[in-house]
Amino acid sequence: IKLTADFPKRLTSLYIALRTQHIPLRHYLHRIGKAPSSSCPHCPNVDETVPHYLLDCPHYRREHHALLLALGHNVMSLSFLLSDSSATLHLVRFINSMN
Repeated sequence: IKLTADFPKRLTSLYIALRTQHIPLRHYLHRIGKAPSSSCPHCPNVDETVPHYLLDCPHYRREHHALLLALGHNVMSLSFLLSDSSATLHLVRFINSMN
């Protein structure tokens, strides 16, 4: 949590939700009975999990590419994205560009 000590409350909440995978993606929503399926809306038969959303979903190919250009191959590491302070600004831009 040291990483989020200087974050605004909204960003801290986002990071905690991503790290605990309690974020409103279909995998979690299905688990708590709020979605009929855990499948990604863009990738049939693939669960919409945090790793899929941040690293793999082809629907966000352009956003993934921008993140790759900014962070290099470290972008393929979920732990790097969610724990390295150098990734914070880029990760927030990435998520904002998808919403």
